[in-house]
This record gives sequence, structure tokens and C-alpha cells, in this order.
Amino acid sequence: MIPRPTTDVLIRDCCRELTDEILPVLPDDTLKVRLIMTMTVLSNAAVRAANEIAWMRDETQAMLDFARDVARARPDDAVTAALAAAAAGPRDSLRLKDVVDVYESADRAFDAAQQAAQQAGAQEFIDRAGVLLRARIETEKQVMADYAVVGR
Repeated sequence: MIPRPTTDVLIRDCCRELTDEILPVLPDDTLKVRLIMTMTVLSNAAVRAANEIAWMRDETQAMLDFARDVARARPDDAVTAALAAAAAGPRDSLRLKDVVDVYESADRAFDAAQQAAQQAGAQEFIDRAGVLLRARIETEKQVMADYAVVGR
């Protein structure tokens, strides 16, 4: 029995089973490599399952804060419209589809704000957007931490 049957724990338990029970008895090295590659993907999925809603909500807030700040400092119709679209989404829902929808609308607002900042030559906002994009890359690195190309 698994005491905490969360998605990440279930996936990791499956990986453990594959590693301990299946991998050692596979006769074919090609199948072993394929299984290891599959387990790597599953391990990354476990990391995502445990964190992706929190990551998306954090990034959503940061992107919207940036877009709002740009809109206040440099009024722009595209940024205002993108912010209005983002505000219309199901902001309080924890359902993955809703979180992704809100994240995508926040990303559109962020993109519009970046463009407005670039067009205005607003270096403080350009720099701030760079910081946000680097933070996104760091999150992606966390997801891919276990990724390794095996046998290639």
C-alpha cells in the first residue's frame, strides 16, 4: 500500500518497480536502454506532477504583475486588452486545464508588455523581462533535472 498516493509518488513507485524488477531480467540491451529512457521521462513527469500547478501560478502572477506595471508606466492598448483577457479567466481554479488557460493568457499579456517595453525603449522593463525569462528557464531546468539521453 502506498501511504501518499499522489501522482508523483505513484510514478516514482512505478519507476522503482521497473528498475528493481523488470530491468534486471530484460535480456536485450536495446530494450534496457529503451526502458531507461522511458523511466527518465516518467521521472520528469513525476517532478512536473508535484510542482507544475504551483510553478504556473507563480509565473502567472509574475507575468501579470509585469504587464500591469508596463501598462501603468507605458499605456498600450494591446497590453490592456491582454490583461483584460487574463482577468476573465478562472483565476481561483486548481484544475490543471484552468491553470494552463490562465497561464497562457498571462503569457500573452507578458508578451504584449515586452513588446511595448521594447518599442518604448524602456530599459528597466526590458531588464525585468529578462529576469522573468531566466527564472522560467530555471524552472524548466528543474523539470529536466533527471533527463539524460541514454545509449545515444
